[in-house]
Amino acid sequence: MAQLKQRRSEQAGLLFPLASNVRVVRLGKTEALEWTDDMGVLQSLIHANDGMYPGIRGWFKEKVIPGLKSEQRLAWVAYEERRAIASAVLKLGRHSKFCHLKIREDFQDMDLGQIFFSTMAAEARHLAKEIHFTLPESLWEGKRGFFQSFGFSTVQKARTQYRKGESELACSAPFETVWSSVVRRLPSMARKFTVGGYSLDSKILISIRPKYVGRILSKAKLVEVRRRFSAKWVGCRAVLYASSPLKALVGEATIVSVTNGSPSDIWSKFGPGLGCSTDEFEAYVGSASQISAIELDDVIPYREPIGLAQASYLVREDLAPPQSFCDLRLDDRESPWVRAVSVASLLHGRFSFTERRPL
Repeated sequence: MAQLKQRRSEQAGLLFPLASNVRVVRLGKTEALEWTDDMGVLQSLIHANDGMYPGIRGWFKEKVIPGLKSEQRLAWVAYEERRAIASAVLKLGRHSKFCHLKIREDFQDMDLGQIFFSTMAAEARHLAKEIHFTLPESLWEGKRGFFQSFGFSTVQKARTQYRKGESELACSAPFETVWSSVVRRLPSMARKFTVGGYSLDSKILISIRPKYVGRILSKAKLVEVRRRFSAKWVGCRAVLYASSPLKALVGEATIVSVTNGSPSDIWSKFGPGLGCSTDEFEAYVGSASQISAIELDDVIPYREPIGLAQASYLVREDLAPPQSFCDLRLDDRESPWVRAVSVASLLHGRFSFTERRPL
């Protein structure tokens, strides 16, 4: 604990001091069947609770492992460097259950609970009509505000007493209530976290024709051209939107440079990186005397596109297709596109993140 506080103190002079680099590994069917090292770590973390939960070893063997193999459960292990600091287990279904969440005491002030609750809700979204979990009475009394912020407003005595000694309580809430809470909080979480290379803090959404965005995702095209584009976006993470007929969020990239010049200068400098023929290039620039070349790097495709209709459903609002680009202002939490790209990042990240704490 003292070591962690010392590290934070030493970093206090940074604009975005890194409190801790945390990697979260998602465990499912493959990991359970192959019994990876991460599965062994998950087992050790869960077994460590058997003093408080006498039946937890049997639960892990008889419920968790078979559930992972049958894809009825998912699990996560979080690491700081090589040290395991948290574990979580989710049971999927119409009545999904947050079965287990344990975060080391010296990492409990880093809002990791928000990430785990949001991640588990995102994974449960296809099936769940309700989410429930049990917890000790003292935890409810101490962290009531946290649970209520996710829509778990009331508790009752649990029908099964898993914990030794202290009374156990049961919480439940409709999935729609929990998901609405997740979507509302994602823009504010974006100020603290990135997720597996996918940024919750994207600043801009760029609309690109499907054939060209496909070339960007395959790395055949590294430079996008616009009639006019500001250099203020250099260094920003951009979400890529494939325009009609695909109409989908498809991935992310970092804008590493913006170069303004004549079409001939841009073609001469970037040629192959433009990912288009001379005829395509000339047809686009037309009679323009100056154009902008947007150089992209760190391109990461989403595992699957998120269509406009699906994105609208996820944020429970109608989204208008972006024209050219859309400024994603994180201070505008009411912007549906801000919430939509944050949800997309959460769904497609590989669940490693870095906490960032602005001064």
